[in-house]
Amino acid sequence: MRVAGAVLAGGRSARMGRDKAHLDVAGTPMLHRVINALRDAGCDPVAVVGGDPDRIAASSVHYVPDGFAGDGPLGGIITALQWRPGEAVLVVACDLPLLSGADLGKLLAGAAPALDAVVAVTDRIEPLCAMWLPSALAPLIEMHAAGERAVHRVIAGLRTARVDVTQRSMTNVNTPADLAGVHQTVGAAARIGTSASTIGNRADSVPHMAIREVRIDELDQALTAGARLIDVRETDEYISGHVPGAVHIALGTVPDNVDAFRGDGPAYVVCRSGARSMRACELLAEHDIEAINVGGGTLAWITSGRLVTSGDAAT
Repeated sequence: MRVAGAVLAGGRSARMGRDKAHLDVAGTPMLHRVINALRDAGCDPVAVVGGDPDRIAASSVHYVPDGFAGDGPLGGIITALQWRPGEAVLVVACDLPLLSGADLGKLLAGAAPALDAVVAVTDRIEPLCAMWLPSALAPLIEMHAAGERAVHRVIAGLRTARVDVTQRSMTNVNTPADLAGVHQTVGAAARIGTSASTIGNRADSVPHMAIREVRIDELDQALTAGARLIDVRETDEYISGHVPGAVHIALGTVPDNVDAFRGDGPAYVVCRSGARSMRACELLAEHDIEAINVGGGTLAWITSGRLVTSGDAAT
């Protein structure tokens, strides 16, 4: 599926006191760090919606005038969808300088025909990091015309999937203090020889065992050959539907159950979309246990047309 990328840059930056889209972060304007993350995720083309057209044009980046300038981010999202009619568009805010292409790729992997949007989630919903499908355009226009401006309330009225992303990727910059914190993060990454897009990833501190990730087709083949699969979602998620044969060990209990992952061959680990299972794999790597992350998670298994099993099972 073709997915375009759009960066919302039309905010007033009131708390920053200046146009934050063009603030320097480790030698690169914040706006361009976000653009690069979209490109890393595979978005093509990528454009900037709103903001200073002269500065953006001078940067050789495609500019799309915000059709609802000054009216909040919902208008920018509508503009982005109107820019690429009939296509999915991954829309993100310009003030996310630590955004990673890997996290954005999880949103792309979560697309399904019955959805209007795939939304990033940390400990909360992240409404300004979402992939909007073409079916979302009409209801967005309708809700905007009715006076709605809050993107999170719009999302609540649509058919959506929610995908876990890292908290680090959602670090936003609204104030000079926020910007200073990002500079410290990037500086720390440079000092230890990592990139800002990977700092904080515990797998980077486990050089003796890289985390391998597989897609659903590979998982299916492995299961047919007798591989072990462990689902680290919460109990209610597991009961509502899981990959047949998956054993349940909730992420929060993994430290107390590391031995359950040991056995002949690697343990395959799955969650909803691949973020929590990656955290489990990182922890297991610290115990010298080979664990393989299932990219896209249970959602990708379902989207592929494969069946799930409901109900509880012994841990």
